Amino acid sequence: MALKTAVWRLQSGLDRRFRAGHPWVYSNELQGSPKGIEAGAPVELQDAGGKFLARGFGNPSSLIAFRALSRNPDEVEPWSLEALRSKLESAALLRQSLGYSQYSYRLVFGEADGLPGLIIDRFVLEAQQPGQVFVIQAHSAGGDRMIPQLVEALETLTAGKRAGIVVRNDVGVRKLEGLEEQEPRVLREVPGIDLSRCRIRVRPAWGTDPTIFEVDLVNGQKTGFFLDQTANVALWANLWKPELRKIRILDLCCYVGQWGAQLTRAYRAQGIEVELTGVDASETALELARKNVEAQGARFTAMKGDILTDLTGLADRSFDLVIVDPPALIKGRKAIPAGTHAYLQVNTQAFRLVAERGAVVSCSCSALLEEESLLQQLSKAAYRNRRQVRWVARGGQAPDHPVLAEFGEGRYLKAFMGVVS
Repeated sequence: MALKTAVWRLQSGLDRRFRAGHPWVYSNELQGSPKGIEAGAPVELQDAGGKFLARGFGNPSSLIAFRALSRNPDEVEPWSLEALRSKLESAALLRQSLGYSQYSYRLVFGEADGLPGLIIDRFVLEAQQPGQVFVIQAHSAGGDRMIPQLVEALETLTAGKRAGIVVRNDVGVRKLEGLEEQEPRVLREVPGIDLSRCRIRVRPAWGTDPTIFEVDLVNGQKTGFFLDQTANVALWANLWKPELRKIRILDLCCYVGQWGAQLTRAYRAQGIEVELTGVDASETALELARKNVEAQGARFTAMKGDILTDLTGLADRSFDLVIVDPPALIKGRKAIPAGTHAYLQVNTQAFRLVAERGAVVSCSCSALLEEESLLQQLSKAAYRNRRQVRWVARGGQAPDHPVLAEFGEGRYLKAFMGVVS
C-alpha cells in the first residue's frame, strides 16, 4: 500500500484520551477539517505541537476520523504486508494460548488486535473433511483498503494447507463509514466443500470433543456463526443442572441453534431429555438449527416469527428455560429509547413463558445498551409478570474476543442468567 501519508494534528488539549490508549480520534478533535484524502488512506497523527502520536488511516466521511494502527514512530508503514502478517501471527498465537487451536475462533477482533474496524473469523472444518475457512469483514474504510494485503498475508500463512477465504462486506454498519454493502465473495474455495453448507468444529460447552455445527459461511448472518457466545453457553451449561427428567427450552432468535445444540449435549449427558422450540425470522436459519439440535438428540420444533410480536400464542409458564439472544436492537444513538423498550418487550414475554423454578438467560449485543440499563429492563419485565428472579451469573464475549480497558466500545456483549420463582 505505497500511498502518500497525510499529516493531521489534534487540537490543543484534546489529546488526553488518545494518549491514554483509546484508538480513535473524532473529526471535531482535529485542527481543521479532515479533508483532502480518500476514505481509509494513511495518516500520521500528531499533537498540537507537531509531536508524533500514531500512524493509521483516516476517513473524512466519518465521525471517527482517525483509527490507529501503530504508536511506534519507527514503524513507518503499519499497513504494509509484513506488518499485517505480523499482527495476524500475534493474534493467532493469543488464541492458541487460550486453547482454541482445534476449534473455530475469532482470529481478529478489530481494535483489540491492532486492526481497527476489521473482523476475521477462522472456522475449522470437521475432521472428515479437514481444512479451515477465513471469513473477513471490514467495518471501516481503512479495513476495507487492507483486504487485498490481508488476503495475501493469509495465503502466505496457510501455504500448502486447505484454506478458504470469504469476504463478507454485506453489513449495514459500513454505511457509517461511507462504504457500500457488497455481495459476499468467495476468494478461495476449499476443494470438495460447499461453503454455504459446511460443518465446523466449535469449542464444546460440555465435554472435550468439539461440537459440530452445519453453517452457511457465504450467506449466513454476520460471518456465518456467532463465536462470541461460546463462553456464555459453556458457563450456563456447567452452572445450572435442573433436577428434571425432561427439560423444555425456548430459544428466541435461535439462528443455527448454538444454544440449543450445546445445551442438549450437556443435558442429555446428564440423563435429561430435551424438547426445544426455536424461534427465528429466517426459515434457512431454522432449517440449520433443526439439523444441529436434532443431531445432539433433542426434539426440535421450529417457529418462524418475530420475537416482538409473535409469541402471544405460546402458553404461560410452559418452558423450563427461556433463552433471549436477539440481534442488536439498538443500531445507533437515536435508536436507544426504542431499542431499550424492545428489550423490555421481549423479556416481558420471556418471564411470562418461563415455568416456576425455571430459568431465563437474557443477552444483548447492542454496544450502546449499558449493562445496568439491560438489568433495569429485566427487573421491569419480571415485575410485570409478578416474578422474582435471583440472578446467579453474568457473562460477556468469549476470550477470542479480547477487550482493551481503554476502549469501552469493544465490550459489547452482555448476558444475565437467573432462576425464576
